[in-house]
Amino acid sequence: MKKEFIFKDSFENILMLGNGHVPAFLYCGERSVLFDPGVSAFGPFYLEKIMHNLKDPASLVLALTHSHFDHCGAAPYLLRNLPGIKVAASEKAADVILRPNAVKLMEKLNQEYEKEMKDELKGEDVSFEAFEVDFILKEGDRLELGKDSLQVFETPGHTRDCLSYFFPEKEVLFCGESAGVAEGSFIHTPFLTSFEDYLSSLKKIAGLKPKVLCIAHNGILTGEDITLFISKAIISVNEYRDMIEKYLNIYDGEQDKVVERITLEEYDSKDEHMQNRDPFMLNLRAKVSAVARMMEV
Repeated sequence: MKKEFIFKDSFENILMLGNGHVPAFLYCGERSVLFDPGVSAFGPFYLEKIMHNLKDPASLVLALTHSHFDHCGAAPYLLRNLPGIKVAASEKAADVILRPNAVKLMEKLNQEYEKEMKDELKGEDVSFEAFEVDFILKEGDRLELGKDSLQVFETPGHTRDCLSYFFPEKEVLFCGESAGVAEGSFIHTPFLTSFEDYLSSLKKIAGLKPKVLCIAHNGILTGEDITLFISKAIISVNEYRDMIEKYLNIYDGEQDKVVERITLEEYDSKDEHMQNRDPFMLNLRAKVSAVARMMEV
């Protein structure tokens, strides 16, 4: 698939850790921040990069955009190996990370990656477990980081607990998946809890006019590419809603059949994927359900 956007793996004092599939960004400052420590199996890799790039790793803040397993999976490993570091997230995310059923699901999904990387991990304990959030954040809050400060925005729609983090002086925004995720020239817009909220969050992000946009599963976008990316994401989210509505009408509202149809078209017909099949299916079911609820109103 043709690549339309040029993603960088570093920009000034921001480093993307790993390739574009790994949703983690390290902001190196007076007090540094690791945004979205991804799946548990990447914990040792993150730790190595943190130790190499930071003078004071113990002052690190782990900032979560949301509570999905691939955005917080390595947090327990890092907490075990770097005593003193802190975690920042929304109140909803903090609740999810302590909820037994949610923790069990995140543990299961992380274990898929642990099995795939068994040889690399060499028996090291990277297991996922519940953990506490130190800084509970909401819209309008600021996270003080010495000379820098992070402005917090609620950007729900992908999940109910989504936050985006903005350095206003530097005009750098870390948005998780709230602005979409590119796969080649196609932009996925994972509105798992609410189409309306996702679209509203996209417009909020556009209104911030960031000069640097750090996008989960992709990398760092700069310059005019940002405006183009967000505008295409808005088009994509509307087109995807229309497609789901069409299939729901074809299959008389039977959501499982819609999920089967889209999975065949978007996943099973391709050789390479950004996600494992189980999380792809979970996300797709959520999107179909979100559109079905809209159609009932």
